[in-house]
Amino acid sequence: MKKVKTGVIGTGHLGNYHTKILSGLREAELIGIFDIDSARMEKIANDYGTHAFANIEKLLERCDAVIIASSTATHREIAERAFDAGCHVLVEKPIAENTSDGRKMVEAAENAGRTLMVGHVEHFNPAFEVAEPYLKDLLFVEGHRLTIYRGRGADVSVLHDLLIHDLELLLAVIGEEVISMEASGSTILTDKPDIANVRLKFAGGCVANLTASRISLTNMRKMRFFMKGAYVGVDFGGEVSIATLLGRGPAPPEGADRMEMPGGETILRWNIPVPERNALQSELEHFLMCVRTGERPRVSGGHGLKALELADVILEKIG
Repeated sequence: MKKVKTGVIGTGHLGNYHTKILSGLREAELIGIFDIDSARMEKIANDYGTHAFANIEKLLERCDAVIIASSTATHREIAERAFDAGCHVLVEKPIAENTSDGRKMVEAAENAGRTLMVGHVEHFNPAFEVAEPYLKDLLFVEGHRLTIYRGRGADVSVLHDLLIHDLELLLAVIGEEVISMEASGSTILTDKPDIANVRLKFAGGCVANLTASRISLTNMRKMRFFMKGAYVGVDFGGEVSIATLLGRGPAPPEGADRMEMPGGETILRWNIPVPERNALQSELEHFLMCVRTGERPRVSGGHGLKALELADVILEKIG
């Protein structure tokens, strides 16, 4: 198998992680990294046995593909330079600082005939992957994505930092237009909303109530999906649970817990085994496969753009 010559641009928290994983992937040849912070770049290059490039163009001309993990405001400029150099691109979420830049990135990728994938890593979370086949004909969705304040991501709102994960997953699973919304949020520790709640109604009738906070005292990443006679709970930390009325919803396995209800109904409950798998590694492996084969990414540039567009509308609603 021919290795994909790959570089990383931006060596902050996520760029460091990308570099570490790429250095051990058999599908990739890690050509090198670039960052405007030369001291940090040199340290990470030494840590993972790769080359620190002082010039971004020199890195691009030697690569087949690059990971863009720089600040959101730089995504469009760097992506366009990468496409001009003939590189495929995986850009960290959100795809861009605004929808105008995002659209231009999608157009640039199409014009260059190159793959553009957006790093919505929760799409590759093994808990979501095992739950996704069960998420049909949804009626109601509830989501909580809460983190302790960490300082990272403060260059964008909590909608673009955290909530956008759940927006992307909803758009992928439901595949319908949002026809109405109610939203509220507050600015607490930064100059952008740090906590937000939104209630979305989709064209087919499904309603989603989502909360995101980056100023919580605890961490939580959970979504609950409700359909006729069944419920699927996804804890992105590694647990998927299902509950159904007897004779409704997914077929239960042998040994599922039974709860006899006063009205005569029986509820069956069970957990789905979630494999231990690194979501970021799965994301990178998928990107490299798309580069080699030309397959459309599961989180394409166009799909990532839709998630950004929805986050922007919600932010405008909050005011």
